[in-house]
Amino acid sequence: MGKIGAFVRYTRHNGICSALRRTVNYAKRVIYRRSAAQGITQKRHIDVMTSVTDVIHADFVGQPYQVPSKVHKNTLKIGWVLSPISIGSGGQHTIARFARSLQERGHEVTFFIYESIAQQPADYAHELLKEHFDIDVQCRPIAEAENFDGDVVFATGWETAYPVFNMNIPAHKMYFVQDFEPLFYGTGSKSVLAENTYRFGFYGVTAGRWLTQKVAEYGMPADYFDFGADLDIYRPIGTMQKQQQVCFYARPVTERRAFEIGVLALSRFHQEHPDYRIVFFGWDVSDYDIPFPYENRGIVNPTELAEIYHASQACLVLSLTNASLLPLELLAAGCVPVMNDGPNNRMVIGENPDIVYTINSPIELAKGLDSVVTDPQINERCQRISQMASSSSWDASYEKFEHIILREVTDTYDE
Repeated sequence: MGKIGAFVRYTRHNGICSALRRTVNYAKRVIYRRSAAQGITQKRHIDVMTSVTDVIHADFVGQPYQVPSKVHKNTLKIGWVLSPISIGSGGQHTIARFARSLQERGHEVTFFIYESIAQQPADYAHELLKEHFDIDVQCRPIAEAENFDGDVVFATGWETAYPVFNMNIPAHKMYFVQDFEPLFYGTGSKSVLAENTYRFGFYGVTAGRWLTQKVAEYGMPADYFDFGADLDIYRPIGTMQKQQQVCFYARPVTERRAFEIGVLALSRFHQEHPDYRIVFFGWDVSDYDIPFPYENRGIVNPTELAEIYHASQACLVLSLTNASLLPLELLAAGCVPVMNDGPNNRMVIGENPDIVYTINSPIELAKGLDSVVTDPQINERCQRISQMASSSSWDASYEKFEHIILREVTDTYDE
């Protein structure tokens, strides 16, 4: 029942296509091990996270991308190439957010589903997006992208940059960069292939200034948008009365979120504050041996997340690459973010005195949480933090995003 339960939980959070892909890969590993034990040789798949054919045809040195002429229009047809939709993907939620903002400004948006890793029919992707991402958008299989008569096409994750590079269409090619993806892997083929996409000649739009500087190291031109928060969802109503509670953005499946360091920090915190409730959210961690009492909330919707923030005095949120969206949500909700220090976080979130930055050490992070929960004025502090977050909405980011596209693609753009 354990494996069946895990399959059901994974399916609920990530969709049936992702769950089936994971199951098939697991079955392949089992078959390989059993065959090896019996002396039967099985051929291993060349796993590069994208289509091998797309990689070997992307001759970005010998046949570099040529930026087309600007178009004479203000309303554009804009395509996005995405990997199969996963309900738990924060990056795809951000893509949906910005694509929806373009629709609201009169642009025509189409999503192309790139099925190099897993199969996902376009109509199923449309259903997932409509139900879980609050966007009603045209979805097409990647094969139809060659007939796209649009003005702009965006690569998203690095694996989608290869098919975009290979598209023989007159559209401007741009790159929506949300993280420095070479760091997702150890030094090897995948990290190199991810790095190379920053050399494709696309114009980048990055999530925050840190990424703009990172991709510039590869000669990639880019501009950035600032992070925001949905104030209507996260801002509390009325006077704040905090509980004896802290929370943790727990994503063991995402290495850059430093799940293990967070658990160690909270173990230390629990020793000093055993009366505090510790709430995990972001992933179902019921199959992990957590060395202290905790509440496992798994993947939650924004309304449930706001409730967790409102009840918590502090939230431990770690990021080893580009910053998370959570700190601005936390500030809007009146919950103190405790974060690992570094330019990847400070350059994106800002030099905000209401954020507790510490060295990325379990002991120092635990001290950061302690500094919050021992504040005798914690309710007043959290109320003030929430009121100060009035300028953190996404509206300015949506406007800048559209301006970047119009500036780079059209000859009618006027500052």
